[in-house]
Amino acid sequence: MIFRKIKQKNNGFTLVELMVASTLFTFIMMMGVGSLVMSSNSAKSSQKLRTAVDNVNFAMESMARELRTGTVYTCETTQIILSDSLLPKDCPTTYGNIIAFKPQSTAGGATRVAYELKARADGTNTLIRCEFISPSTVTPCPEVVSSEVDIKSLKFYVVGSALPPDTIQPSVEILIKGQIIVKGVITPFILQTMASQRSAEK
Repeated sequence: MIFRKIKQKNNGFTLVELMVASTLFTFIMMMGVGSLVMSSNSAKSSQKLRTAVDNVNFAMESMARELRTGTVYTCETTQIILSDSLLPKDCPTTYGNIIAFKPQSTAGGATRVAYELKARADGTNTLIRCEFISPSTVTPCPEVVSSEVDIKSLKFYVVGSALPPDTIQPSVEILIKGQIIVKGVITPFILQTMASQRSAEK
């Protein structure tokens, strides 16, 4: 009987093959993780931008809504004007960057409200809202836009603010120009709206 010796072939990987495979796997994983991180950062930046844009839109709508229900519009360019004895004032051709008016509701004690552009400590500008309660009481003027919003220009054009017998419907045109800064990326914006007085003049 003849016995044949059968050689068994070893089908395993060599050390070099394992090292090459590990290197390729690590490289591919690093690329995948990098793409995932970039996508996540991009999504967060887009969400912050969307939030800031919504904030600016909401500020504009709130201001226009208050102006529609308010009376005695006073347009100025130099300083906040809050006083019970404030007289109406138009600025039909040369714009003002401050608007003051009597609010519809005085439930909180405010007899006068004003919106104005104000500089921040970091060199950007914001929109503030102030309330006049009495000659000795003016509430703190909070910002009505988020810190990512830099308002470069705030303009009010007012017509028809004079009390009767003036026959022109009081209205305010609002123009806001600025930029939103999210993680160093600057996105410019321009908003414009018109608010016509709905309350009866007194």
